Amino acid sequence: MQHFRSWIGISALLVFFGGAQTAAASESETAYAPIFLMYSGEPSFERLQGLRQFLSANNMPKQVAKDAVESVIYKLNKFKAGFAYPVFFSENSNQGNACVVADSHYSHDEPAIALMTNERIHRYVLGGKTPVMEVQTVLDTVLNHEIFHCYDLMRQTQFEVGTQVAQYGSAYFSNWSETGADAFAALNHIRSGGQKQLIRQIRDFRTLNLLNGDAVHYTARTLDHIVWNYDQKRLKQLNMQQIVQLAYTIREQTALSPEEFASIEQVASRFDMQLRSLTNDLDQQETPLWPKSLSYALPDPMYFSQFIMQVRSALSNLGGDSSATNVYFYPLVKKYYRASQVRIEQAALTP
Repeated sequence: MQHFRSWIGISALLVFFGGAQTAAASESETAYAPIFLMYSGEPSFERLQGLRQFLSANNMPKQVAKDAVESVIYKLNKFKAGFAYPVFFSENSNQGNACVVADSHYSHDEPAIALMTNERIHRYVLGGKTPVMEVQTVLDTVLNHEIFHCYDLMRQTQFEVGTQVAQYGSAYFSNWSETGADAFAALNHIRSGGQKQLIRQIRDFRTLNLLNGDAVHYTARTLDHIVWNYDQKRLKQLNMQQIVQLAYTIREQTALSPEEFASIEQVASRFDMQLRSLTNDLDQQETPLWPKSLSYALPDPMYFSQFIMQVRSALSNLGGDSSATNVYFYPLVKKYYRASQVRIEQAALTP
């Protein structure tokens, strides 16, 4: 992967993936459209010129190509952890579609935790402690995660993607996509001989980031499934097309249902609002609009208690500072976890 990354840093590459279709995808027999890989960083003229030439060579409509280049410039400047950006040739076909994959801006000189969570969680909840994480391995996992997003999107038409978003909502569609991407990245990490500890750490950060209001990236159940059921010996027997298919299958088995996601989204929004008030908006970012738009019912203490326990476990696994946890996380425990105990006691007294 290090050798592969160095080539991306030098120039743009075209990669063709053939035939990796599933029943959930478009029924088209067409192989995957080409994926355009671009190393992230400053959007230099050379890299952007390569993208323009690629889109032109694939007969991309001029306005589509212009929008794609402008979007890539924006994302390269703003996104810290890499991204996948689909470029749809037309609404009802996946022939000629392309995808821009950008690696992370971060390098070996920066801590891996910067890719895992924000300053508020690191400083106040983890107490400034940084788990031991090999930066290059994290960057490789990020790249595989983003590549899967391209696999996932390019097998469908823009109309099919839009239909799914309309049916379930953009947040749930994003969670479904993130589940597959995390599965694919985890499978490739283990297949290449990587330690399962990294997968557990990513799982714990996905759980901890519920405190940031981030339900979209909550993929703990899927990552647990992979840690429990797969090892290098088993995965080494599979080629890359089979790994893609396996990621699809695992997603079908372990992804959140729309109903589960809606409940977790509410939990994450509550956590985010309460932690912001406790930390006085350290990161100075305005609360996203989507939590404000939710209509809050009285929280189910049992359900909130479940996630309090999961977040506490993640904190412990990641080595969070206990004093910081007590100050900034205990109010949530007191508010929701104890309420569940009262509820259980009252239920036990009911004839």
